[in-house]
Amino acid sequence: MIVILNRLKEEACFTIVQALKVSGIKIYSIPARVKSAESFLDKVQRKEPRNPFEEIQDIVGLRIVCLFLSDINKIGEIIRDSFDIISMDNKIESTDYSSFGYLSIHYIVKFKKEHSGPRYDEIKELPFEIQVRTLAMDAWANISHYLEYKSELDIPKELKRDFYALSGLFYVADKHFEMFFKSREEVTRQLEASEIKPEEEINLDNLIVYLKKRFPDRKHSSLDEVSGLINQLADSGYRFIKNIEHVLDVSRDAFAAYEKDFPPMGEAGRRYADIGVIRTSLTILDDTYRHKFTSFIPGSRVEKYKRLLKKD
Repeated sequence: MIVILNRLKEEACFTIVQALKVSGIKIYSIPARVKSAESFLDKVQRKEPRNPFEEIQDIVGLRIVCLFLSDINKIGEIIRDSFDIISMDNKIESTDYSSFGYLSIHYIVKFKKEHSGPRYDEIKELPFEIQVRTLAMDAWANISHYLEYKSELDIPKELKRDFYALSGLFYVADKHFEMFFKSREEVTRQLEASEIKPEEEINLDNLIVYLKKRFPDRKHSSLDEVSGLINQLADSGYRFIKNIEHVLDVSRDAFAAYEKDFPPMGEAGRRYADIGVIRTSLTILDDTYRHKFTSFIPGSRVEKYKRLLKKD
């Protein structure tokens, strides 16, 4: 049976991970487990079920740890689309924040009827649990677990005020992370709807929008790649949008010639991604930048392209 339960865990993880990837929701982690034999037998002795593997519905469990409160309901919709829901226990809405408890939403689910064939025949009728919580909720659950208080009655009277204050801090952190996330979305919408001013200091949000507007037909780089570029730019004295515009304007013809002669990956017709344009332009224009960040490109290669730089 343990083989079947492990297959159920793996298939459940694969299904939800693929669905979350399509949604674009950022997930911190998705730990999964099959309940240990000791824990399973303890529950069997307490509940005395007729069919333990069907009636004990959390033998296999997944926990989806997301970043923001607003993601919880979105993930709930994805779970509904991916599985048949047997039951749902919303411990976030039902729990009094002044009381002891782990905050999360617990779903008991099983695979849908359309999941058929040899891959699913042995697992599709087996229920399993999916918990959904934020990173702040997960942190509080883990910390309070290691404090080893199993119920409110366990907490010494002189520690209760501090315990509830700590619980409240995690709750406030969750709320403020959500507020920050919403504010950032609004700032991004405003950037997309208006012209980015040249005198703006470069940051991750305005540079991403600037790159999309400046290079609408090129591949757009990941957040990590753009963040890495920002650090290189700051280290080289390029701190404002106008600095980047100047580099791109001055090196427009030089970059076009370089890209034609040295396309990325050495394949004719391939084009650089958005930050590749900036890095290559800086490599041609700024010897200090090249020595620091693209030293693998010899000065002798870029020398002929310097002649194509536009004069200030």
